[in-house]
Amino acid sequence: MTPAVRVARAAELDTAAAVLTDAFVDEAGLNYWLRQDGRKDVARRRFFDAVLGDMLHPKREIFVAESGGAMTGAAIWLGPGLKAFDFPWWRELFYTPLFISIAGASGLKRAQELGARLTSCHPAVPHAHLQFLGVSSAAQGQGLGSAMLKETLAPLDASGTVGYLEASTERNVALYARHGFEVTNEFDLPGLHFWCMTRMPR
Repeated sequence: MTPAVRVARAAELDTAAAVLTDAFVDEAGLNYWLRQDGRKDVARRRFFDAVLGDMLHPKREIFVAESGGAMTGAAIWLGPGLKAFDFPWWRELFYTPLFISIAGASGLKRAQELGARLTSCHPAVPHAHLQFLGVSSAAQGQGLGSAMLKETLAPLDASGTVGYLEASTERNVALYARHGFEVTNEFDLPGLHFWCMTRMPR
């Protein structure tokens, strides 16, 4: 069955957060800074609740994939000129307790270091950024990731917009390469390797 990919409705953000929480359980980039003790699952859910709320950017675009009558995938794009977690000082203070509770002081420092490295890899030209794309663990391997990419890349091609993303596994690098992304930068942190990938519009 071909999955249906569409823009998320406001009432579905809680479900989308649950999908991403499940999809990112083993994601190295998130686990690099998120707390890894007995409350790591709660911490990951709190993070995605905030991301799907208003922490990431109020103008982010959220897409969901449905198969078998259930939401099984979610993706978040930021349009050209929009930056993730780009807070004025007062919002940074507001979110600091949340980040400390889900990462701890050392994790917060690692998050800041990782964020700085990721920011330095962005293309110099205006571009849309695929911030998150995840498929529920029970639905992985069924082509949902490709379906979401195909649907969300089409508007970029139509508008002549460059696409950009980061990946932390060779499997995901291969997936994105099949959709036209090319590795344009790489870097290492302790126990972590990141590929930064750019896609020219077709």
